[in-house]
Amino acid sequence: MNSNKTITASSHQEPRQDLIDRIQTLEMNQAFQEDSLEAMEKTIMQQHMEIQNLQNKMTLLSDYLKALRQEAGQGGIKSPEDEVPPPHY
Repeated sequence: MNSNKTITASSHQEPRQDLIDRIQTLEMNQAFQEDSLEAMEKTIMQQHMEIQNLQNKMTLLSDYLKALRQEAGQGGIKSPEDEVPPPHY
């Protein structure tokens, strides 16, 4: 009967080991996904800051162009039709 107990015990160990292996695999996958999420969050934050910086620069450029247009009548940027042709024409 001792041999039957050994067979029964080993047959119970196999499913248990399979479950342990599956749990370990799931834990490794979860850790990998957490690392991936952290990396993506950092990238998104950097991109968000870069977009804000670019939006600020666009606002400054837009304001600068508006100011130049207002000065057009006062010797600032002229439209191409109002420009004097270069001397070689």
